[in-house]
Amino acid sequence: MGIEFRARPAQDHDFQLEVRKSGALLGYVRRSDGRFFQYYRGPLNEVTYEFEDDDLDRLKKRIASRETPATLTY
Repeated sequence: MGIEFRARPAQDHDFQLEVRKSGALLGYVRRSDGRFFQYYRGPLNEVTYEFEDDDLDRLKKRIASRETPATLTY
C-alpha cells in the first residue's frame, strides 16, 4: 500500500495533512507562514521538519519516495 495524505484537524495551524502508510501515522504536513509546506516525520514531532517546499504536490512526491519500508526506523 502506498502513502496516503488525509486532512487533519488543525489546532494551531490553518492547514495540516496526516501522512499514513497502511493506516500507520508516519507524520504530517503543515503550512508555515503561508508560504511553505513542511513535513514533520514522526507522529509526535512538532518541532523539526524534515522537508520543506512551496509546492504541495512536489512535497508529497518527495515524501512518498522517501517513506519506503527500508527507510522506516522507529
